[in-house]
Amino acid sequence: MSDYLQPDFYRFNQDSLFLVNWISQRMKTASHILDIGAGTGVIGIELSNRLSPDSVTLLELQPDFLPFLEKNSVTQKKGSYDLEVIIGSIGEWNPGMTFDLIVSNPPYYLPGHGEASQDLRKGKARSFIVDGWKVLLRKIETLLTPDGHAYIVIKNDKSLLAHVRKEVGGLRLTEFEEKDLVVLQLTRLHENGHHKLS
Repeated sequence: MSDYLQPDFYRFNQDSLFLVNWISQRMKTASHILDIGAGTGVIGIELSNRLSPDSVTLLELQPDFLPFLEKNSVTQKKGSYDLEVIIGSIGEWNPGMTFDLIVSNPPYYLPGHGEASQDLRKGKARSFIVDGWKVLLRKIETLLTPDGHAYIVIKNDKSLLAHVRKEVGGLRLTEFEEKDLVVLQLTRLHENGHHKLS
């Protein structure tokens, strides 16, 4: 993991590695993977190396990450899956396809909370300055296949969890507490309002 190139203003943390291992212990394969807020690509690439999908899409808001995503996509990829890097806002992005696995280690501060960073690039990586939880969750709802799963790792913070629960909308939310982290599992509610049992 230390071989991933990263910008000087950002370092991926153990939360990303935790999510990769957590999902890998519970899933053996996925067809189409989407990593929202990909940063340097560690979650999407490492999961794809383990789950052997047909494709992985790395979506990142900040153009500052683009050269690192492009380099890591070449040097860290193992396998023959298609890999696409997209720079853009999740709220404005329309890929024309759905995904059976969506993952994210999103900004962990709500706007106005946490210590403000002097570096705007770092601030964007840590706080939802663009889009927000409501936009993220609505987009997951539209991009997830009927039987797909989304996994988001966040800090175990009561106010943040309360905010997510309020914004979850038409998704079924299951929370897994793991010490100072919480993994949020999101699945789609089916047309009759009930989740299809697998």
